[in-house]
Amino acid sequence: MSLANYIERDIESRIRNHRELPCAMTLQCLATHYNVSLTPVREATESLLQRGLLVKMGNRRLAVSSHLADVPLDSEDHLAPPPPIDWDQVITRHILLLSLRGEAIFMREEALAERLEIGRTLLRQVFSRLAGAGIIDHVPRRGWRVRPLNEADLAAYLDVRITLEKRALELAIPRLVKADLETMLAGNLPLDGSSTPRLDNQLHQYFIEKSENRYIRDFFARHGGYYRALFDYAALGADVIAEMATQHRQILSDLIKGENERAISGLAEHIRSQQPAVKQVITHLESQAMKMEKSQSPSMISSLREHSRTTASEVAEANPALEKSFQKSPDYQQAYTE
Repeated sequence: MSLANYIERDIESRIRNHRELPCAMTLQCLATHYNVSLTPVREATESLLQRGLLVKMGNRRLAVSSHLADVPLDSEDHLAPPPPIDWDQVITRHILLLSLRGEAIFMREEALAERLEIGRTLLRQVFSRLAGAGIIDHVPRRGWRVRPLNEADLAAYLDVRITLEKRALELAIPRLVKADLETMLAGNLPLDGSSTPRLDNQLHQYFIEKSENRYIRDFFARHGGYYRALFDYAALGADVIAEMATQHRQILSDLIKGENERAISGLAEHIRSQQPAVKQVITHLESQAMKMEKSQSPSMISSLREHSRTTASEVAEANPALEKSFQKSPDYQQAYTE
């Protein structure tokens, strides 16, 4: 399903089931709500206008057609459509699992596109975005190379990260905005017994951007995406989230109070303490990869599509049998890599 079709079907479902529309019916508001460009929104709304479900108002907003506003619910069940597949997310997970082999692997573009049932153009677009985020490497005249994952590489990355992020904060201090710091402080909630802990990681990128040092920004743009993706694909426990949120709050509180040296020292310690958490993520992914290699599945595409809508941990909790649908045949790595 294309983005335009998804948006059209979602709005139609809301109209026919007399449910609240997603936002003010302007192209920009809809694009923001669905997190897309204006193009698919324009295609979707044009189709809805032609079909008579929407009308264009004098203020350039769209509205539900008056002949539908008071129509009782149909006997037909107009279900909301499933969200479109996030191919960046699906292929990132595939890459992370391949990286656990601990060696540089070149992916076979044609074979992977055929098995995922997508076009090579779409696959190249995804690969280009992931290469820009540092998740894979593009080697001229060779193709797309998976980065090997191992503890030595993790230790080396964290060592450089501590040095550069400390320097970024030192450079950023004159340009920090108190209101920004207070917003990020409120976004990090520790485990206090009365609420679920919440982690807001944006302070790291905030310090990097405020440093206004293009070499520091370039390092994190090239190499930071891979380790951010690791955290996205393995659910951290509430205790880990609470500990990291507490450390964030201490750093931000120190900066708000003007205790800059303490904040810089706290930042370095915070990054250093993430190594066990990243190892936990690696262990989680390794266990997934091992399960996949021990069993067979007739359809890789169905498993990857399913995973694009739910995390592995959610599947395991909801239905252990369903987790097997994430598994692949033993010849998987030979078929889709070189």
